[in-house]
Amino acid sequence: MGPSAADAYLFLSLLQARAGASVVTRMGDLPPENILEMPAGELAARLRLSEKVRAAFEATRNGFDAAAVRARLGEGGYRAITLADRDYPERLAEVPDPPPALFVGGALPEEPAVAIVGSRKASAMALDAARSLGRALGERGVCVVSGLALGVDAAAHEGALEAGGTTVGVLGCGIDGVYPRSNRGLFGLVREAGGLVSEYGLGEPPLRWRFPARNRVISGLSGCVVVVEAPEKSGSLITARHATDAGRDVWALPGPVGFDECRGSNKLLADGAGVLWDVDEFADSVAPPAQEPLGPAAGGVVEPAETSAAAGLPEHERAALMGVGFEPTGVDTIAGRSGIGMQQLLSALALLELKGYVRRDAGGSFVRSPVGRAGG
Repeated sequence: MGPSAADAYLFLSLLQARAGASVVTRMGDLPPENILEMPAGELAARLRLSEKVRAAFEATRNGFDAAAVRARLGEGGYRAITLADRDYPERLAEVPDPPPALFVGGALPEEPAVAIVGSRKASAMALDAARSLGRALGERGVCVVSGLALGVDAAAHEGALEAGGTTVGVLGCGIDGVYPRSNRGLFGLVREAGGLVSEYGLGEPPLRWRFPARNRVISGLSGCVVVVEAPEKSGSLITARHATDAGRDVWALPGPVGFDECRGSNKLLADGAGVLWDVDEFADSVAPPAQEPLGPAAGGVVEPAETSAAAGLPEHERAALMGVGFEPTGVDTIAGRSGIGMQQLLSALALLELKGYVRRDAGGSFVRSPVGRAGG
């Protein structure tokens, strides 16, 4: 029995990761399974492959074993979904240059799904907005899709986790990679509460060109894209452009005039993006509020501390907990998010650490524990 279309697309995904060039868009009516059997010279001429891509093609095809690739993925709890598979996301298949294969740990986003993106060096106001938006969508059963980067991405994922909702992270490295490493704890929680997705297989490093490429996957997995805060040269604007090209709605939060970190997102508004001026109103427009809070029975995810045991915490401890992220968070940042005085905050953090809700890293920053000790 010859190679299958699924095997061919799996091969193409490994080739594109190595060559950094798309082959799928050049195939036309060529059956995908033919690429594994057609002579390299004939295929190179038909697909107009450069010498670099042809060399990568030959090196990748030599010794390619689809069953072995899938077995290695399975050992890590991952799987591959190709363009030939029925469960490949329909929305993503419709975008220009869809990934020939997706590597997945956990689940793919289900409808409705909203992408939230923005600056890695976001302002405190933008981080608060992203967390609030992620939380509001999570409460309504909307999957939050983002890139697991620092800044807005991490805040959006955290908000969804705080609500006990689902969230999916799209990586710019191999499916088994963690970048940035400071987000390792957040990666694990996102995988538990939803899934991790990448178009790159095991062991692929976070090369710079892969992050703009992954932005088309973020937009392709989502019904609409929200840009919270972005400078003029930002990957978030690439995500927005991909969404527009695919006919998806793009929204942006208005920012202060003249503030460099908002010039890109404000330009989106000037170009006709939807104005997101109220978090709850936007979330209600995507999905009505859930009748019952999401939890393990409804959403299949671990219920965050503040929606269960944390409900009995004193008000200042709850406020402090809401300011701590799943990535290392400095005391000054926590103070800005929580809105309580420094002396009261330090006392609250000490008590939260004692009760198991947070832990302190070697640098003195605080990190949220997945669940505090009951009755701590």
